[in-house]
Amino acid sequence: METVSSFLSSGDNVFKFLLTMCIGTILFNIVYPTDKIREIGIRQSELSYKLDLMNDESKTLYKEIKSLNRLKLNLTLSGSVNFRKKLESFDLKYEQLAKKDYEIKHLQRLIGISRDELDFYSNFRFWSYYPSMIIGLISLVCWINFYVKSVEAKES
Repeated sequence: METVSSFLSSGDNVFKFLLTMCIGTILFNIVYPTDKIREIGIRQSELSYKLDLMNDESKTLYKEIKSLNRLKLNLTLSGSVNFRKKLESFDLKYEQLAKKDYEIKHLQRLIGISRDELDFYSNFRFWSYYPSMIIGLISLVCWINFYVKSVEAKES
């Protein structure tokens, strides 16, 4: 029992501090980036879903505009009410298509930003996790050597 208490009482040294900090950093690197990566993955999935919906709506609007364009070419400028209604419908569909295109570009930018964030947190996890492991192992070895030398000094 005396060796355990003497082992724990040598906590004034730098190696124990380094080991403790490295363990804390490793635990932080396991939890935080993994949580952020999961969160960004969910956001990316939602944005991709919205983008797919916008693309489908945009294709539908584009087809409607093409058919309205053909109808516009077939009708003459006789001033009929039917022609004016079709022309108003054409303008409305064209505005909707322009809005959808803007929303699609915005969603594509958001997806690009989330990919950048995903890369950042993946790199963060890599560049902070492995150095922490190496420093932790080095400090553990140094701490054990320090403890062995202090025990040998007490025995002699």
